[in-house]
Amino acid sequence: MHQILSYSIQSPSTKSVLSSEASINIKFECEENLETLVFPSRSYFEKIDEYPANPKKSSNSFVNEFHQALISDYEPLEIEEDDLCPATSWRPSQLDYFSSLAERELEYMPNPYALENLQIEITSNMRVILMDWVIEVCSEFSLKRETCYLALNYIDRAISNIPKIKKYELQLFGVAAMHIASKTEEIYPPKIEDWVRSADGGYTIKQIIHTEKLILTAIGFKIFPSTLYNWVSWLMTQWDSFVDYHFGCVPYNRPKDFSNLPQSEKEMHQRLYEKRAIVFKEPNQRAYKRYRETMQILDVSMLKTESMKYLPRVLSGGLLYLMISKYFYETNYSLLYYNGPDYDEPTRNSHNDNLNMWFGDSKEFDDDCEELTESQHIEGATVVQELYSGFLAAALEIKNIEEIYQAVSYFHPFLELEIVYDLPTVCKTQSKARIESHYEEFLSYQTHNSHNLEFVSR
Repeated sequence: MHQILSYSIQSPSTKSVLSSEASINIKFECEENLETLVFPSRSYFEKIDEYPANPKKSSNSFVNEFHQALISDYEPLEIEEDDLCPATSWRPSQLDYFSSLAERELEYMPNPYALENLQIEITSNMRVILMDWVIEVCSEFSLKRETCYLALNYIDRAISNIPKIKKYELQLFGVAAMHIASKTEEIYPPKIEDWVRSADGGYTIKQIIHTEKLILTAIGFKIFPSTLYNWVSWLMTQWDSFVDYHFGCVPYNRPKDFSNLPQSEKEMHQRLYEKRAIVFKEPNQRAYKRYRETMQILDVSMLKTESMKYLPRVLSGGLLYLMISKYFYETNYSLLYYNGPDYDEPTRNSHNDNLNMWFGDSKEFDDDCEELTESQHIEGATVVQELYSGFLAAALEIKNIEEIYQAVSYFHPFLELEIVYDLPTVCKTQSKARIESHYEEFLSYQTHNSHNLEFVSR
């Protein structure tokens, strides 16, 4: 593998409003406006005299891989035919949106072997640096996650269709891709002069416009892919609905159940609810942390070319299963045990034979609660698997959970990434009231983890 001789990384010039610890509280105490934002820039690839060719991939068509049988590292499970689609009466919303994602799934996929087959000067390391820079710039421009993921898709598809891109042109392709994506997605896209400034003046307006035309021609002017962010965001929304549908009938498993209690009791039940309810998009501290952690793992995983070897629905299903399993484990599966505010929490000596997704011993999770035994964890994990299998079949039409196991394995190493919870840059330019009243929009802004490059380079 070729190594980049050197590259410089400048820290973002706009700092997070709150510290990592404070920003977890999502209190949006950031109402000042900035007259100007200075965006990060990087001197990219120094001249290399020779560029040995990358090894060729023997596969004739990468699309064929999506139709091959899975090669799993797991022992095959003996599953009855009736068990492939666990029963659940829950049904997802926004089915038209799901259909639109599914229709575009294969059409917009880049070639994961393009660096090996089409490019001579561009290496996977260079792509990693470029993609991380794009994520960082989108964050500092306060652009939406969808804008960022559109740009990443355009870059990979351009690399897949334009052979022998020069090394010095690669950052220019990133700038032009962000320019296209922002005009596609943003209400107020940055001006082209801002894009010149984002690259530290390394490219002219004329060069950006020319490269914009090259990219659009290379991708056939198809600029509306179903990005991986689309899939994960939609799946999070459906999971939150799924949890409410199956567990909301239990007393105090909905905030409105304790909204009229005295303030001290209300705060206590809210705290316990936030811990046990494994959801992503509710406007509370725990859900926000889950959302941010999951999205940061998604971001860093996009830096690797291996992410292009999976169907988006499989990747999104695998990522969510991994994170949900992690959060259930961290909370001792309290949502599965909980059956109302009057129940005692289970201990190692509790009888848990009746644990299942609908009934069972109550458990109000507390940070100081006793750790469950290994057998209890296995039992809880089994129930989570059954629960998610039903969700997977209903939401993504994936009838066998084994289909996502390889994607789960792909994401698993990224759990070691150091997560940051600094609030998005948009908090510096919008009022607290505006952000709190448009929480879903707040979640949609791109963020950047400064540990990405260090983590991927291990």
